Amino acid sequence: MKNLPRPGLQSFLGRVLLISVLLASPQLLAETRVVIIAGKGGTEAYTEKFGQFALQLHDALITQHNFSPRQITLLAEPAAQLPATTLPCRFEQLEKIFTEFSSSLTRDDMLAVILFGHGSDDGAFAKFNLEGPDVRDLDFARWLERLPCRRQVFVITTAASAGFVEKLSRGERIVITATRSAEEKYTTAFPEFFVEAFVKPAEADLDKDLKVSLLEAFDYARDRVVRFYEQANRLRPEHPLLDDNADGAGSEMPSLSFARVSAGETALQSPDGHLAARTFLLPDTSAEIRAVTLSPGATGHPLEQTKLKLLAEIEELKAAKASMPAAEYERDIEALFIRLAKLNREIKASKP
Repeated sequence: MKNLPRPGLQSFLGRVLLISVLLASPQLLAETRVVIIAGKGGTEAYTEKFGQFALQLHDALITQHNFSPRQITLLAEPAAQLPATTLPCRFEQLEKIFTEFSSSLTRDDMLAVILFGHGSDDGAFAKFNLEGPDVRDLDFARWLERLPCRRQVFVITTAASAGFVEKLSRGERIVITATRSAEEKYTTAFPEFFVEAFVKPAEADLDKDLKVSLLEAFDYARDRVVRFYEQANRLRPEHPLLDDNADGAGSEMPSLSFARVSAGETALQSPDGHLAARTFLLPDTSAEIRAVTLSPGATGHPLEQTKLKLLAEIEELKAAKASMPAAEYERDIEALFIRLAKLNREIKASKP
């Protein structure tokens, strides 16, 4: 009589084989999909500018952040003259893409939607300008809500984009806008520096862990915007926001989320930043989320101590906003932001 494999061993070998197949099949792993959209330019110069932002980010994600081209969907006007694989940037095309994602994405996947272009707000809806019907904050909210993936990132870099925060805010979703109000209607500098955070990751990677979190990208772009207007000796007309705690408010200083005044003291809390600090634009979502911890002595460097005290000053000023004249508050908070941007540069330069 031949020796037959024991049922227990057969079951074990079957499980090993299944695990091996899963590990060897990248299509079966949870992944990140990115949609990059260059909207209506209105003029040849803006069409080219928005198209280049989109293309630079697309190329950086592939060449420097290990994305496969199939993981990135690029949309733009034909006049932008981007690669042949670029899809037309129209409302119906966007709706089709999100409909396809509703059946192709899984619960553990992550979707990032990043928009470059012109924006507007008519009081009822914040809008992203397209050739043909514009797409509203409500449209994006509806499309995103139908997706099975829990983790979502939405970045809109246009003027008058603040309204998207309230409409899109939700648990496990990061929303980044270039402005804090509908009244900030001028073309923004934010998109250039947000893209730069991924084109030059070594510059934005403040904690030197060899990857750029969404919080680091936001902080990098915000600091560069502050510096841009300071060097031009102009009043800053844009104030970017990040929301990741589902309160629909957003924060210009989300990095306060895990700052401490000094080692051992009570944490100085801000409502936003925790999720963005552990979320990364990486092709495999298993590498995108990590716990954020402060190593022993992480706040011991004199510059880090100075930064924590400055963050405390900013928080105190924000708390006193209601009792201050508006012009005085804006003047004082802008001065603190300029000091913070300079200090972040010093901290980065001091690290090996």
